[in-house]
Amino acid sequence: MARINFLLSLLLLSAASLPGQYSTAPVTDTTAKVKLWSLYPGYVVLQNGDTLRGYILLKNLAANQDKAVFYRSPDDGKPTAKYRPKDLKAYKVGPRYYESRKFRPPATASSNDARTWHFLLKVIDGPFSLYKWYYETPEQSKARLQIDRGHPLEGHINLSFSEKELQVENYGLTPSGEFVDLGSLKMLTNFKKNMSKLVAEDAELVQKIRNKEKGYGYYDIDRIIREYNDWYRQHHPPRHP
Repeated sequence: MARINFLLSLLLLSAASLPGQYSTAPVTDTTAKVKLWSLYPGYVVLQNGDTLRGYILLKNLAANQDKAVFYRSPDDGKPTAKYRPKDLKAYKVGPRYYESRKFRPPATASSNDARTWHFLLKVIDGPFSLYKWYYETPEQSKARLQIDRGHPLEGHINLSFSEKELQVENYGLTPSGEFVDLGSLKMLTNFKKNMSKLVAEDAELVQKIRNKEKGYGYYDIDRIIREYNDWYRQHHPPRHP
């Protein structure tokens, strides 16, 4: 029975990766409970497309954006490799899936205003994909560093602050391949106008956004994108090779 289930999983995975196919399975389980600073089964996807399976250190939503610490075995005392965003296409650690993207982080999250490579948590995979970038405010960073200096031996434990305290920025990848900052000042200044342009094909959804119906504002962006993806799949059937 275990072998049958394994083979079925492989078939489903293959089907989901066919050109023109749309997957409805969540790439990141945002409701899953995790233990920070722990090893979880996962994999890394190298730039040449090769996939290496093993164990990844799940640090926290902010720290995992900078580096993927990879172990061949959970019993290894030292990591096999430490991958930077420019080294990988993507990686999966437990219930969380990251993709490497080149973009400019929010000014409050980094002193570097250049477009550089970072790992972004991919929350929705579809015609319109949604990514989230997590960061601390300068005040939060200052307070945490003061704690670290007071307890130097517990430095990496103190980095496991409550993830609920982190700030979050939304990014999207549209069906046309445009990577957009969904939390930019331009977007927020007139959300109903700018978001409507991104989902313009779905007239019914556009009307809900423009009318400012409950559940269709900026803080409902996950719901808006999921609804748009459902509409898109119905009106743009997958191409079969």
